[in-house]
Amino acid sequence: MTGRNTEEQIAEFIESELLEGATSGSDPLAAGLLDSLSVEVLIAWLEDEFEISLNHRDVVAENFASVGALSAVVDAKRLETSGPSARTK
Repeated sequence: MTGRNTEEQIAEFIESELLEGATSGSDPLAAGLLDSLSVEVLIAWLEDEFEISLNHRDVVAENFASVGALSAVVDAKRLETSGPSARTK
């Protein structure tokens, strides 16, 4: 990954891959621009890109209400996977 923060990476992926470059100037998640298939693609990308696993408790409307909310979930999951047991390896 590059030096971009999580929120920037997610927003860039959504705009370039899911909205095919179309930008509304607003938060695409908050604006409701993604259909259910796009959300599934986004989830798969998040898991691959950030090496996390999202479960049914993570995939709720509140977490997908905005790019900021989603990036907070991703960052929290990344901390979980790099917890104390992962650091000692």
